[in-house]
Amino acid sequence: MHLRTRMLPLTLALLLAWTLSCGTRQDTPRLEAVSPERVTFGAPERLRLSGAFTPDIAVDLGSDAPPSLENRFEVRLGSELAYSVRFLSRDTLEATAPATLPPGRHDVTVTDAQGRSSTLPGAFEVIDRGVHRLVFVTSMRSARPSEWTEPIRIELRDPEGQPAPTSTPRVLSLTSDSQTGRFVRLGQPEEEAQRELEVTLAPGESGADVLYQDSTPGYHTLESSSDNLDAIAQTVAVGRLGPPTEVRFTRVPSSPLVAGEPVALTVDVLDSSGGPASLPATGIQLSLRTQSPAGGLAVTEADPYHPDLSLVLQGSQGRLNLLYRDTRSAPEVWLSASAFNRDTYGVLKPHNISLEVQPGPTQRFEVQRTGTGPLQAGVPERFTLRSLDAWNNPTPYNGPVLLSTFPPDPDFSPESVELEVGMTAFNAELSRVQTMSVVAADPHAPGVRGASPELTVHAGPPTRLAVSNVEGPQRAGTPLILVLEALDRFGNRAETPLSVTLSASGVPDGALSPTTSGTFTGSITLPVTLTAAVEETRISLVETTQGALRTTTGGFAVLPGTTQRFVVEDTAGTQTAGVPFRVRIRAVDTYGNTTREVHDLGIDAEGIHAHLYSPASFTGFQGQADVEVTVLQAVSSTRLSVMSGTAKGQQPGTFPVSPGPLARFQLQAPPCLTASDRWKLTLHAVDAWNNAVPSYSGQAQLSLAPFGTISPSVTSSFSGGTLTIPNVSLGEVAGREPHSCLELTATNTTDSGKRGNVCLNLQLSCPKGQ
Repeated sequence: MHLRTRMLPLTLALLLAWTLSCGTRQDTPRLEAVSPERVTFGAPERLRLSGAFTPDIAVDLGSDAPPSLENRFEVRLGSELAYSVRFLSRDTLEATAPATLPPGRHDVTVTDAQGRSSTLPGAFEVIDRGVHRLVFVTSMRSARPSEWTEPIRIELRDPEGQPAPTSTPRVLSLTSDSQTGRFVRLGQPEEEAQRELEVTLAPGESGADVLYQDSTPGYHTLESSSDNLDAIAQTVAVGRLGPPTEVRFTRVPSSPLVAGEPVALTVDVLDSSGGPASLPATGIQLSLRTQSPAGGLAVTEADPYHPDLSLVLQGSQGRLNLLYRDTRSAPEVWLSASAFNRDTYGVLKPHNISLEVQPGPTQRFEVQRTGTGPLQAGVPERFTLRSLDAWNNPTPYNGPVLLSTFPPDPDFSPESVELEVGMTAFNAELSRVQTMSVVAADPHAPGVRGASPELTVHAGPPTRLAVSNVEGPQRAGTPLILVLEALDRFGNRAETPLSVTLSASGVPDGALSPTTSGTFTGSITLPVTLTAAVEETRISLVETTQGALRTTTGGFAVLPGTTQRFVVEDTAGTQTAGVPFRVRIRAVDTYGNTTREVHDLGIDAEGIHAHLYSPASFTGFQGQADVEVTVLQAVSSTRLSVMSGTAKGQQPGTFPVSPGPLARFQLQAPPCLTASDRWKLTLHAVDAWNNAVPSYSGQAQLSLAPFGTISPSVTSSFSGGTLTIPNVSLGEVAGREPHSCLELTATNTTDSGKRGNVCLNLQLSCPKGQ
């Protein structure tokens, strides 16, 4: 209890103090409950404490103001003090738990001004929401060389994706794949920038903002990690960020690929400096392609692999990370990247790379009989043995291989052979005439086995045709090589003479040559030419005699050749000046296929000046387009032609252009008139582009301004769009001359908006001859 006095007699002050002491009970505080009982770490929480609490009373003896309650309570949560403690009533207090209170159960203690306290053990619990992952909150940043980026924020997140303040000090590590990259935490001096930065988050912090600087232009990958969390990465573009000029593979594997195992690649869109480019609003159309028939590209591991991948890069997506997988080993596999600007249709400089694909680990053995004659017991038969991976690529296996047969042949020999660099050949002796297979097995890996096709004591007639793969796309008019084999049911080439007929699906007659193979035995190599461009076709080969043997290649595309000329569709009928009409233009190769190159076309109309038709050019033309053409000059005959480089095209026939509807009159009068003259007036009906309108046969109303009359005031009917009035006279003009511009107006009698005028030079006398 506190008493305040203001210059009152001591007796009165003591008496009032004694009265308040006797009338107020001094109770020890009692804490009974805390609400809420638990909170999540990292955020301040307003708590309500229930129990019994006696406050201090403040009395100002020198004032008429009533006594007031003073908050003298202290609330402690574990070892930390709560703040903003408020006395609400004798049984309720309010206090705010600090955000830095560590996770766990805490005692809650209330202490009054006299030092008396009440504790509720373990009454308040702080729950750690747990850090689930690390994320870059900001999108990809860009900056000029040696300049700082905008702040880059890195945050800890809980399983629901919300920011998760750390309950203990946590270190975030940041690195860059660029040797010239530097980091600094936002707010720290730039002189403290480091190649590798470690940022310590204090308890209660959920993230940090950093700046990045690099003197080397390019796309740089920033990586951040922290204990027990997956590392994360984000790209920073450093450069002039000019318009895109090229695409380039900027990350390729330094060692050969393993068949069947994906490898990471990176494609960047670059400007003329070789640094990151600024992407247009409509994006960059990127096309990725592999020439390997067994290769494929994908953007993520969950995507299917395709030999051709086309996608649009937009916004800040100037770098594309992708995966490449090939299931066929090869010393050289080519990948290409090409692109064009969807805003300007400009083609970017492409880029090609080559990769080596090595076979995977040995998964099986291939056993093949080399002979074509019948198998005979006791006669050595030649076999080859190869080790293959899961994708049928030869592997460099070295070591012993056990040999046997199925069904078993007890006298079969040899029992084993040694493979060198994945291949060997051996002579096998069989003691039984039966249908059987030669089996090879790895003595050290029971799952690695292989068996020959079933073998019999005689060779059968040809049972199937096999044709080599066609690696697409092909080019129209360029021969492709087909290797055709006639095989028996064991995969041996038959010795029976055969001939086959060739056809291609979706290809018109005459566009495939040859259509027959001629007679061959076993196999034949056929150069085949297709002159029609198609999106997909297959070549079917059918045995000529009975048609029982047939095979078909896989699907492939035939692309058109380069543009040789343009086909300009005829314009049917008469066109009208100023009225657009549609003309179809097509770029074709030697064989009439619509080509795919992009052209800038020049357009010409025969006998018409360039300013009297439009358009005079057409940019970004590709393949086929319908062009809206407008001719402003009426002519009896014209035709359209186009040109791009050396390639040209012209309409086969001509077409007339008739004038448009009447737009106004053109008037012709003498250069000088007197009030008494009779003179000749000529009127021409013209359209909006000054073409004579011979079809007009109406009449015109004549009038003068600012004074006078004219006779006749209404013309006779036009003939052929022209009218000449031989004796025209003026009235009510005498005495008003000279007047250099007495305006004569001719107005269509049915449409006052169509008119024409001329200035009459009215003088007292005119020179002779006028």
